[in-house]
Amino acid sequence: METVDPRHGRWILPVIVVAMVVLTYTFVNSLEPSSDPTGTSDANPPFPTDGTSTTSSLPPEIAAFLVTLDIFENQATAYKTEVAEINTDWDGRAITFAEAKTKFLEVQTDLDDWENAVTEVANVPPGLAAGHVALVLEVSDLSAKVGDIVVGLDAPDDGTLRRTAAAEFAVAMDEVLDAIAAIRETATTPSTTSTIAG
Repeated sequence: METVDPRHGRWILPVIVVAMVVLTYTFVNSLEPSSDPTGTSDANPPFPTDGTSTTSSLPPEIAAFLVTLDIFENQATAYKTEVAEINTDWDGRAITFAEAKTKFLEVQTDLDDWENAVTEVANVPPGLAAGHVALVLEVSDLSAKVGDIVVGLDAPDDGTLRRTAAAEFAVAMDEVLDAIAAIRETATTPSTTSTIAG
C-alpha cells in the first residue's frame, strides 16, 4: 500500500514568504508620489476629478499591504484552479487514483501553510484590520474542505460526494476572493486612506 508524505511541498511556504517580502520592499521603494500619472510632460498636471485613489497616492503602509493582498489573490486563484484540474483529471481518468489522492493531499498540506501565512501577515493597516479578520475567517477551513474531497475520493459511491466537496471548495475560494476584493475596495476609498494617513 502506497504511503503519501503529508509534508511534501513544505518548501513552498518559505519561497512564498521570501517573494512577498521582496515584492513588498521593491514596490514600496518604487513609489514616487510626485510622478505624473497621466504620462504627460506638464509640470503641473490637473488633479484627478473622479475621486479614485491610485496605488501611488496611497500611504506606503496601505500600498505595501495591497501588494501582499495581490499575492494572496494570485495564490487563492491558483489553489482553486489546481483543485478543479485534479478533480477533472480524475473524472476523466487522466490520472490514477493514487495520483489524484497524492495531489489533493499536497494541496491540503500547502493550504495548511497558506492559511497560517494569511493569518500571521504582519503590518496590517488599522483601517484594514476588520477586512483582514474577515479574510482569515474565510481561509480558515479551506484545508478541511480539501480533506472532504479526499474523503469523497475514498468513498464507495459514484463520485457524488467528491464532486459536491469540490464544488463547495470552489464556492469557499470565491468567498476568499470576495473578501480580498472587499479589503482592496476599503483600502482605496478616499475616506479610509485619509483617516489612516492623518
